[in-house]
Amino acid sequence: MTGHTVKPATASGTGTGRLFVISGAQAAGKTTVGQALADALPRSVFIDGDTIGNVVVSGKALMTQPPRIEAIEQLFLRYAGALTVADVYRSAGFDAVIADNIFGSYLDDFLMIAAPEPVHFVMLTPSVDVIRAREISRGKNAYRHGFTVEGLVDTIEHDTFRVGLWIDNTSLSPGQTVTRILRRTEEALIDTREFEQQDEAPAP
Repeated sequence: MTGHTVKPATASGTGTGRLFVISGAQAAGKTTVGQALADALPRSVFIDGDTIGNVVVSGKALMTQPPRIEAIEQLFLRYAGALTVADVYRSAGFDAVIADNIFGSYLDDFLMIAAPEPVHFVMLTPSVDVIRAREISRGKNAYRHGFTVEGLVDTIEHDTFRVGLWIDNTSLSPGQTVTRILRRTEEALIDTREFEQQDEAPAP
């Protein structure tokens, strides 16, 4: 374990590893940064949301814009699956790092699924031009089915609950981004119990 610790009020138990969650638009660098963060921790596991989602080999519903109900249901299963794997290793003292697409109203849903576990949440926010360049360099085509770079960036900037640690990694290397995360771990910490209480509060 590093010198960074969970706040006592939100600690999930003695000997339990921390939970880090790295998000951002497609090609924002979350998988690379997530893997690098796990590599920088003494005892850790890295959980890629795409890997969890790809365990579905038949009947997979792809996310589209607008999304279908089946795709949203499978996205929540993907979140729950990643958190379940993380819990297995965290209970053995490993820090767990999850990298996945978590923004817009889905961040609220993710935090409710994660509750009451404390979450160190990091949102990567590189510029649109950098996202485009990274998408081209990695040879993928994530922006399809109605999604655009501008649309996702707009969702993150204007429709996403601004909690945790947000980092503009436009000009940062993965190593520099990890250094910033480790130096500002406490800023990334979200008490999901408080979030859950807020969400479940009765309407006035």
